[in-house]
Amino acid sequence: MTTEAYYLTPNATGTAFTGSGYTPDGTIPVGAVPCTQAQAQAYQSYVPDGSGAMADAPATQLLAQAQAKQNALNRESYLAAIQGPVSYTSKGGITTQYQADPGSVANLQDTILGFQLAQATPSGFYWVALDNTQVPFEYTDLLGLAQAMALPGAAAFAKWQSLKAQVAAADLSTVASIVW
Repeated sequence: MTTEAYYLTPNATGTAFTGSGYTPDGTIPVGAVPCTQAQAQAYQSYVPDGSGAMADAPATQLLAQAQAKQNALNRESYLAAIQGPVSYTSKGGITTQYQADPGSVANLQDTILGFQLAQATPSGFYWVALDNTQVPFEYTDLLGLAQAMALPGAAAFAKWQSLKAQVAAADLSTVASIVW
């Protein structure tokens, strides 16, 4: 009779587990450590003990892993916040939203640079709004839109930095509660 088995895979130096596995026939790979299904699902909570078995990971390691995970989650929220659309009212009085993703920001920067010497846009120049409306734009509108994009980004960056400091100071029981 064959039985299924779960196992943990140690790294090359034998100081941590890099993953886990499952085998339906009970065959454990050479160097792997047998474990339960629950242990396989939480492999980061264990370390090789040097004798071919596993031990609970030190609290400092668990805290560092939790902090890294929380910082990554908060970074994703930060990136979403700085790429969200922004509202801007043109000199012509049209208020609408504009894309603020990295490509749109780079396009705006290039356009500002291209018209910087003249400090003016050509006749009939427009900027495309989020809803694809062609909004007539002057050079000062380009600068105003750039500022509209920069302000939320600066606020989001400050928030992200604050959250990283809170995560660094947190203990294991509270680190996951520090969210965007």
